[in-house]
Amino acid sequence: MHAIRRRARSRGTTQKVTYSLPEAIVTRLDERAAGAGQAKSAVVSEALAFYFAEQDRKALEAVYAEAATDPLFAADNAQVLRDFAALDRDVEDGGR
Repeated sequence: MHAIRRRARSRGTTQKVTYSLPEAIVTRLDERAAGAGQAKSAVVSEALAFYFAEQDRKALEAVYAEAATDPLFAADNAQVLRDFAALDRDVEDGGR
């Protein structure tokens, strides 16, 4: 493992931190940052933002999957769909 220093973004400010990364990752980071003309810290920050967003998406997906099996949620959802269908019909009829 190779220790490298990075600046982590935290609400618009940066903080110097140190992480140990496998040498192969460090090599790829160096190559990607140079190829993109970006600071390595910016590449790491962007990569972590994508990682966190994916983790959040998976967590939300799990919540929705659980909600889909809840009979009360299904009944509420069906009622909302019926209510909006009626509103859509009103709009299509010009509010008549």
